[in-house]
Amino acid sequence: LLRGSFEPAAAGTPGSFAILKSKGTDGQTRIQSKPDEYWIPKNRDEERRRLNGGVYPESEQILQKAGYLLITTGHRTSSARLIASASDEKYVGNGWMPVAGVSPIEAKATAVFINSTVGRLQLMRHPGRQIAFPTYSAAEVANIRIPNIKDDRIRQTLADCWERTQNMEVPQFRKGECEVRRLWDEAVAESMGWDADELAHLRNLLHNEPHVRGLGYGQYADADEVEVEPADRERFQELADQLELDTILLSSSTQAAKHPAHREIVGMGEAAVPLILERMQAQGGHWFHALQAITGARPVPPESRGRIKEMTQAWLEWGELNGYV
Repeated sequence: LLRGSFEPAAAGTPGSFAILKSKGTDGQTRIQSKPDEYWIPKNRDEERRRLNGGVYPESEQILQKAGYLLITTGHRTSSARLIASASDEKYVGNGWMPVAGVSPIEAKATAVFINSTVGRLQLMRHPGRQIAFPTYSAAEVANIRIPNIKDDRIRQTLADCWERTQNMEVPQFRKGECEVRRLWDEAVAESMGWDADELAHLRNLLHNEPHVRGLGYGQYADADEVEVEPADRERFQELADQLELDTILLSSSTQAAKHPAHREIVGMGEAAVPLILERMQAQGGHWFHALQAITGARPVPPESRGRIKEMTQAWLEWGELNGYV
């Protein structure tokens, strides 16, 4: 929706709204949300905006989905810093998912809990399944258990911690022990009546997980990109070429997805994702079934479904946000 109807604007432009989109090394560095960009409708009718209380009607649909709390839509721990951020202002997310229905103080309390060791453990997916681990996915949010933030004591204890840590820079996950995560865990332990030492133990176990990306144990890649093994690249190329040759006359991408080569590519798991996106970028192709099957992501907005160019662009943008492109 942003791509089709909106364009970037300078901060403070009347009628513009703020979005969060940065992740990874240069993404959000504090638990307090900081806008990355401002957007505004391409077709601006100033009279309609004036009559609509200073907001463009085209922006209302977007702003109705804004939230004080935003949760990542998926990232790696090799360079990222946060899973959630909060603010006294509502933001729209691109690569971040706004959570509606929570007040600013509830958003702050929830952000502390989700960024704590307990929240991180619940949001892990595929830990140890790939050579890069763990990854975090907003798809798991539906299952995450959080404290009763309607409880005054719990809410206030966690929100007070947010206030104390809002201006503290949060290091990358791979950097290990740090004061800000210790403070979050201590606040969670206090609010829930849990053992702070046990949370510290779990936190340090997370710190000691190897963040391997095709490198030797204990070594790290500097860029927030996925490493591709030569053998994986060669195998993918063979399968993709065979798939294209055998399905070129098929009009249905669903039928093509039943081809053995397609199933084998999906079976390669996350290793295939950067290769699929690379091929899409260079040659196009209907790779949407494979990407969704491997990642579980759904970056294509409803209005772009069936429009191959827009669907491809949505997946490429998702890949760039998540270190695959």
